[in-house]
Amino acid sequence: MLFQPKEKGFTLVELLVVIAIVAILAGAVLIAINPATMMQKARDSRRLGDMDTLVKAMNLAITEGEITLATMAAATTSAQATAQVVDGTGWIRFAIPATKTGLSKYVAALPLDPTNTGSNVYSFQSTLTDFEMDAVLEHADNAIKMTTDGGNSATKYEVGTSLTITN
Repeated sequence: MLFQPKEKGFTLVELLVVIAIVAILAGAVLIAINPATMMQKARDSRRLGDMDTLVKAMNLAITEGEITLATMAAATTSAQATAQVVDGTGWIRFAIPATKTGLSKYVAALPLDPTNTGSNVYSFQSTLTDFEMDAVLEHADNAIKMTTDGGNSATKYEVGTSLTITN
């Protein structure tokens, strides 16, 4: 009696069916999570975190006498290497009194907007006593934050000690 082993493995049809099912499920998951929306929310989350960190750093620096504000026209983030410096010449402008260190005591570098193009840039403007920083939030879910932040612009998220310095 001859013993013939059974062949093990999947047929081509079975493999194609499984691949088709996996592709359909992957497409459905991709549509459900909408990666573009998730990326917008992630960038907005970073913007909100950056603004919070900078306001705290600025308030501490002003309170502790590490910086003094000056009346400055609006400055925005840019692709220049000097935009992130914390010596008062970056996109946040201020003066540093003698023997003080400026913002470097609180932040290593000024953050840039995650996209940093077009209207998606951080901006800063100050008077002798107050400052305002702005960011544009991308996702529609965050539009309410821009309209209820207490500032004078419904299209920017505004933080600082006075939210009516910029337009």
